[in-house]
Amino acid sequence: MDIPEARKLLGVTSRTSAAAIKKAFRQLAMQWHPDRNPAPEAGEKFARLAAACNLLLEQESSSAKANAAPDKGEDLRQDFELDLEQACRGGQAEVGVDKRTECDACAGSGYQEVALSQQCPTCHGSGRIRRKHGLTNCPDCEGRGYTRRIRCPECEGKGERLARSVFAVTLTPGMLSGDELRLEGKGHPAPDPAGQPGDLLLRIVLRPHALFGVDGNDITIDRPVSTFILLIGGTVTVPTPVGPRDIDVPPGLPTLREIAIPEAGIPARGKRAAGALKVRLLPGLPTVSSPTLTKLYRSLQQEIERTQPHCCPELDAWEQRWLSAR
Repeated sequence: MDIPEARKLLGVTSRTSAAAIKKAFRQLAMQWHPDRNPAPEAGEKFARLAAACNLLLEQESSSAKANAAPDKGEDLRQDFELDLEQACRGGQAEVGVDKRTECDACAGSGYQEVALSQQCPTCHGSGRIRRKHGLTNCPDCEGRGYTRRIRCPECEGKGERLARSVFAVTLTPGMLSGDELRLEGKGHPAPDPAGQPGDLLLRIVLRPHALFGVDGNDITIDRPVSTFILLIGGTVTVPTPVGPRDIDVPPGLPTLREIAIPEAGIPARGKRAAGALKVRLLPGLPTVSSPTLTKLYRSLQQEIERTQPHCCPELDAWEQRWLSAR
């Protein structure tokens, strides 16, 4: 029976899918199965239908395998460390990876030919090795005990080795630890030369920074400032991952305070909104270093006591508790 005859018998065409072929067979089998049809020719008819179905399904399977794309190479995964400045600014970077490649020394065979025969290192010259079910011929020397073919010392018989490759990576601003970059076709090569290489997957890891911290999408920094600035207000310069910027400090109490600058943290990326830059202002007391400064501080203290006797709420509260306890 040939393909055209099988199609005619089942009533299908060259475009009929495997599922439709099975359906056509089941419908005809219900009609011609010997257990259902008492006609003398029913058994032979059913057998021909089954043979036609098997023939067409085999052809369909062979066509699918022939048209299937070769296996893709294995994906390569690697951590990729970034400075916070790189993560915020984006730009170009380089990444080095170790990819599997054919061993040049043995042309991928895993073996090398030697000029003189030598004892087989696998079986130590016995020609036999022990397996789970007993002794068997050594596969490396085919039972002879000696060989002119040795395992390639460069790749240890694997036929492949790791070679360093360097790729350029385009970084979009706003990368965070845990984000992933996919470089298509930069992974391990496919087993079949006709197949596509795998992908390179880079998991972003932000390096610790000497000045900045990262809290979600926000960037944090501690900035010591003079107590006088906290008291009377002023402008201070604060470093950021993309360059210094000035911030206004309103007058207030000379205590630790935080100023948040919206959209000055990690830049927006995809569905992730931009974070804030959170600056903790740490009050710093000046150190008296000269008689002139000492005189000025005393004059300032006297003026404050004369004009603003209750300018320090903490001191007033403590003195009130002291008086109450007497």
